Amino acid sequence: MQESIRFIHSADLHLDSLFKTKKNLPSELLDQLRSSTFEAFDRLIEEAINWSVDFVLIVGDLYDEELRSLQAQVHLRHGFAKLEEEGIDVFLSYGNHDYINGAKYPIEFPPNVHIFKSGDIESFVFYKNGEAAARIYGFSYEDKRVTERKVEQYEKMSGAPLHIAMLHGSLESNTDHDVYAPFLVEEMYKKQMDYWALGHIHKKQTLSQDPPVIYPGNIQGRSRKESGAKGCYVVDLNQSHSKQTFLPLHAFVYERTTVDCTHLESPDELEGKFEEAKQSLKTDCPVMLDLELHSTSGLLNRWRMSGVLEEWIGVVNESESFSDHWVWIDTVHISDRPSWDEDELKQGQHFTGALLHEAEQITDDQLQEWLSPLMENRKVTRYVEELSEDEKRDILKQAKTIAIEKLIAKEESST
Repeated sequence: MQESIRFIHSADLHLDSLFKTKKNLPSELLDQLRSSTFEAFDRLIEEAINWSVDFVLIVGDLYDEELRSLQAQVHLRHGFAKLEEEGIDVFLSYGNHDYINGAKYPIEFPPNVHIFKSGDIESFVFYKNGEAAARIYGFSYEDKRVTERKVEQYEKMSGAPLHIAMLHGSLESNTDHDVYAPFLVEEMYKKQMDYWALGHIHKKQTLSQDPPVIYPGNIQGRSRKESGAKGCYVVDLNQSHSKQTFLPLHAFVYERTTVDCTHLESPDELEGKFEEAKQSLKTDCPVMLDLELHSTSGLLNRWRMSGVLEEWIGVVNESESFSDHWVWIDTVHISDRPSWDEDELKQGQHFTGALLHEAEQITDDQLQEWLSPLMENRKVTRYVEELSEDEKRDILKQAKTIAIEKLIAKEESST
């Protein structure tokens, strides 16, 4: 009978993350957000013990910053020590966020922790019941950016029946994330590995099942872009079969829902709509909620401009106690008919019409040029994620709407 191994495949812990939220939050809520990555890691350790795994893989970005906070390092060491007591090994690599040359004061981990310390492909042999059971391959980022095709450097070696490759990188065609250590799945087939344990992409994805080429995603969502369940996979593997079971680890989730506000006539009706949206969520954990409000009356835009919409969000949020399964309205997006006719304004011989014409002429390159100084500022990037092309255009659209409505409001108040 073939010897099977069981392991946890995790990645992108991002311990001690600074959460990317746009508002001042109550201290109690902020404390829960900031501790959530640590809670998720603690659950990973608990699951490893509960499932009696042979070892744990962590494929890059254990830390959120290259400096590696002492709190995060000590928390990891404590978790790894628990695994050592249970005879569970850990194999880890560092990624683009916690690259080797950025570490100033690394602390020592217990002897059950095996670290890929080089930018070159290395391997460890895992022994089970005194016999070689698997060879595990991987590398760590020495600097923040790795642009070379690392898959080409993986070479299957002898000495174990099973072969597992760890790779922190992305498909070369990926457009949603920075492309580091780019690869094609077809390249991986040629390497004849039994399992490819990926990291870097914060959404669980299965790129292939034969052999398995899998992203587990990150263990805790940190913004509305990282919505839904977050966790790791427990993998049962032998030479003829692989089974992956997803294990949720998150302390809370980001969710998005749409609210139909078409028939609202008064802003005090918003309270009921917000409460309905919260009650409609089918989840057994706390939620940071992203609301999209739909209407065609133009009232939502008026209520937003007057500030009454924001006030009702505050009223509803203030009712949360942050015990058990709280729901906090984090962001609100409006899809509504403008309270003005854009085509009509464009035809006018006035500043507002000229502004609309100028906005139409703005190119993607100009938008990128204007946003670049902001997005390259380290103080900003600690809190704000990289913007997609759609998000940049959405910012321009919202800026245009706000500018026009303020101009119209000013004209109306002066007449």
